[in-house]
Amino acid sequence: MAHQPKILVAGYGAWAKAENNPAAQVVKELGTRNWTGCELVLHVMPVLSADLTDNISNLLEQHKPDAWVGLGVSDAGIIQTEMLGINWRHFEVPDVTGAQLDQSPVFPGGPAAYNATLPNAKMVKAVNKAGIPASVSFHAGTHLCNQMLYTAQHLIQQRGLSTLSGFIHVPQTPGNIAMTERRKPQTSSMSLPMIADAIATCIDTLADELRVEPAVTA
Repeated sequence: MAHQPKILVAGYGAWAKAENNPAAQVVKELGTRNWTGCELVLHVMPVLSADLTDNISNLLEQHKPDAWVGLGVSDAGIIQTEMLGINWRHFEVPDVTGAQLDQSPVFPGGPAAYNATLPNAKMVKAVNKAGIPASVSFHAGTHLCNQMLYTAQHLIQQRGLSTLSGFIHVPQTPGNIAMTERRKPQTSSMSLPMIADAIATCIDTLADELRVEPAVTA
C-alpha cells in the first residue's frame, strides 16, 4: 500500500491585526474538503508567544506528522512560502496576552536561523500554475509567524526527526480590509476561497513529494 503522508496544518487565530484571521479561516475551510492523497491534521494556534513552544511540541508528539505547515497572515497581496526562520522575536503589535518583545531570542543559544524544509519552490510553481499569485520569501518577519517557523524546525532537529516543516503567509481577506479604518488605497487582499485553493494546492504538492520520499518520524 502506498504511503499515506500525514500533514499537520497549524493556522494562527485571532490577534490585534486580524480578529477574523484568514489563517484560521483557511484551516476551517480545509476541514470541509475531501482529502484522498494525505491525512490532514488541522489546528488553530493561539497567537501566544510564551506558550508556542509547548503547543508545537505537544502537537508533534501527539500526531507525529510527516510535515508541519504553519499559516499566518501578512500585508502582502500574494501567497508567500517562507524560506528562513531566524532566532529573534521583536514586535510592538502584541500577542493575545498583550506581550510585546524587544530583541528577544526564540531560543537563547540556538542557531541563528533554520531553513524551511518544505518543497517551497514546487509549491509556488503549482500555485502560480493554478492562476493564483505566489512567490518564495526570505524573511518571515520577527513576530509569531517567524517564531513558529523557527520553533518547529528547532524541535524537529532536537528530536532527530525527518519531519518536513515550513510556513506560508497568506493575504488579508477583502472583508478584513473593508473593516480597517484609515486604510491605504493600495492595501492588498485576496478572497478566502482563493487563499484556500492556494493552500490546498500547496498541500497536494507536498503530499506528492512525501509519497515519493516519505518522511520517517520517531
